[in-house]
Amino acid sequence: MPSCLLPLPLLTLTKVDQSLSQATVCFACLGYREDRCFVPTCCSVFVSSFFLFLLSPSPKPQIFPMPNNLKQNALSIIDTITLAVAGSAPSYSLNATTAALIAAVGLASPGALIYGAIPMFGISFAFKYLNEWRADAGAAYTWVGRSLNPFLGFLAGWAFLVLSTAFMVAGVLPVGVITLELIAPALRDSVVAATIVGGLWFIGIATLTILGVHVAASVQRMMTAIEAIALIVLVIAALLKFSAEPQNAFSLSWFSPAAFGNLETFMAGMLIAVFYYFGWDVSSNVAEETSGTGSTGGKSGILGMIGVVFLFLLVQISVQMGMTVEMVEQNGSNLLASLGDMVLPHPWGDIAILAVLLSTVGTIETQLTQCARLLFSMGRDRVMHERFADIHPRFQTPWLAGLIITVLSLFLMILSSFSPSINQVMISLITSIGVMVSLYYGLSGLACFWYYRRSLKQNWQTLVLRGLWPLLSAVFLLYLGVAQIPTLGWQVSLLTIGALAIGIVPMLIFRGMYGSEFYQATQESFCPTLSVERSKVEMK
Repeated sequence: MPSCLLPLPLLTLTKVDQSLSQATVCFACLGYREDRCFVPTCCSVFVSSFFLFLLSPSPKPQIFPMPNNLKQNALSIIDTITLAVAGSAPSYSLNATTAALIAAVGLASPGALIYGAIPMFGISFAFKYLNEWRADAGAAYTWVGRSLNPFLGFLAGWAFLVLSTAFMVAGVLPVGVITLELIAPALRDSVVAATIVGGLWFIGIATLTILGVHVAASVQRMMTAIEAIALIVLVIAALLKFSAEPQNAFSLSWFSPAAFGNLETFMAGMLIAVFYYFGWDVSSNVAEETSGTGSTGGKSGILGMIGVVFLFLLVQISVQMGMTVEMVEQNGSNLLASLGDMVLPHPWGDIAILAVLLSTVGTIETQLTQCARLLFSMGRDRVMHERFADIHPRFQTPWLAGLIITVLSLFLMILSSFSPSINQVMISLITSIGVMVSLYYGLSGLACFWYYRRSLKQNWQTLVLRGLWPLLSAVFLLYLGVAQIPTLGWQVSLLTIGALAIGIVPMLIFRGMYGSEFYQATQESFCPTLSVERSKVEMK
């Protein structure tokens, strides 16, 4: 498969010693009991215990007297905007994907980012209005399930869990490599050292998310601020240096549809742009914990998207003015560091490496936050094991859902680092991430159109923002995902479809175990008459 069609270019940052593939791996996972908190166990015991946990009956309520509500009003709109920006991981996305984007569409890359943002804004408006209907930690899973079809809702949730877990596993090892590059360059090619450092980062991130969403958001504000400042400094320095003697003089033709040449090239650019923007929707998963729950989460996603688009465009233009296509290809996944060295004196160029590190850590944190809250919502609805709905009595976070995702991700990271066969499976899942992102966002856009279908004749704003834009964006993204499947090769395509289809197993198991009302409830839709009557009552 051509590298230009990869939705997530793989970060080949280390050379793995073949002898390490024969290593036997063991680690300590975390368990929970009332009398002790940490239980060391080996990998095999963890795997068997994990599945026993899923299939075991729930404990008696008095053993775990935990409230089933997340902490309300824990986040402000600034917090959720920050999370939305961090979720898209500007520095990580630019560093990992710019080479692939330029390989696919050449100097039309800024145009690809703008045109790719159009369907993403359509989906962000869908999230805004769906949040106004129902602020839920499950976000798309809940909206799709309660408006379109419960099975499609479960599929949307499952697709996100698969793609997010694969994404986190892929991001942890590079975090270790980048950290070693900053503090111990001699060890950056050591898989063992990178795995240990990456694992420690992941445990630290998980600890923050369990201690409270407000704690994680406070740290995220600091990291995102440093990242944004670093990118702006790079952009200013690059524009000042390259404006006089650019490799490619700035041109408005970079934004022209004609610059793509043909539809195939345009679609390749759109596919990569989808990965650039993926992650802004975390603001909707924390809506239950945000002040002004019904509106803040959706608005934050839109505002976060606006900020991310500007950062992407500014850096992309700077790169194209200062580097030839060949230079971009040679630097690959080390692009921002090379840009920093070109425009800033040593050691200030290292701010680019710092920006990538903070961006990667930030997006792992948002993915873990989303996964934990999605599992919490599914557990609360009893479409997954109801233990996932356990809330920590002090921190009011879905600690058990977060803990399971953390241990599972660390387990897969260690296996993929030292086992060639497992590593190949993870690479295949990462390669197909665009299909799952398209499915997840596409179903959300359809859900918005369908839920508000009876109100679309009210005015043009409702018709466009709640109807046509989300609908057309959803159709485009779903087409993009389906069109990608044949380009993946039969093995990756089969694995992608299999990863989604295997979700049927837990769906059937827990439906039989609990008989959740989620599958039996009448599908909901917006009723304009009831909305007007409710507004009159509230005014009185």
